[in-house]
Amino acid sequence: MTLNKSPTRLMIKVPSHLSSHHKETITVMAVNADGQIDKTRNDEIELKLEPLYITDRCNVKLDSQVMRLENGQATVGVLSGESDFVKLTASCKDEKAGLTPYSVLMPTGGFPFHSG
Repeated sequence: MTLNKSPTRLMIKVPSHLSSHHKETITVMAVNADGQIDKTRNDEIELKLEPLYITDRCNVKLDSQVMRLENGQATVGVLSGESDFVKLTASCKDEKAGLTPYSVLMPTGGFPFHSG
């Protein structure tokens, strides 16, 4: 009899503060049930941005919306043009790969919130 462990899930590490017009790095990781990076994962990952307040456009740009994990992790550059909050979601392009999607709320553009 084998124990059924929790599936490997994606995690996103974002900067605590994303200044306007300053490029930062986001890290996407595949994390196993023990909380360790699963270095066997080399899956193709898709990132989706959803602005929460400025919904008619998104001034947060990713270097790429699709990336491949290498040894369980990948990085992508992010640049913000104005203050907002965005929901960033990472999911595996192969839904049958067993990677649970992950979302995080990311503040962008500095404080206090302003446009322009």
